[in-house]
Amino acid sequence: MRAEQSHYSKRVIIIIFTLYREVYTQKMVVMITTAEYIQIIAAGIYATALFYTIVTFRRSKKIDQITLADRIFSELRELDRELTKIPPESQYDNARSIVYYRIFGTLDYLSFLVNRKMIDDRWLLDYMRPFIIRYYEDTFLTHASVDERGSQSYQEFKKFYLKLKKK
Repeated sequence: MRAEQSHYSKRVIIIIFTLYREVYTQKMVVMITTAEYIQIIAAGIYATALFYTIVTFRRSKKIDQITLADRIFSELRELDRELTKIPPESQYDNARSIVYYRIFGTLDYLSFLVNRKMIDDRWLLDYMRPFIIRYYEDTFLTHASVDERGSQSYQEFKKFYLKLKKK
């Protein structure tokens, strides 16, 4: 009985192997209908449209970041011009401190945008790096009051400066 089962098992394996070989060695012809061609073409068109949508979105995001940074730097240039128009006499210290306050507020706003990743273009940040460091070291540390430097004022600006110095 055992010999018959063994012989029977060998025959089944040979038959299965033969069928497997015949099915997978034959060249299978696949017929594609017109509707399937249309579906393939439509899928290609959708994939292309999605690709261009992504590219356009990235470009518009970069343009928005550049525009925003340009507006902020234009305001800083205008504030620097105002500062140079103020005479150096001590009687104008109050006027100068107001302009410095506006400069620091603008820099804090720019730093907020960068720290919150609203402006995150690497090349734009690399371009801004020396200006921000110079504003902090040459302007903020020399013209901000002791209270402003040590308090919770301009925390975003301080955080951004420290991040830039680490790089």
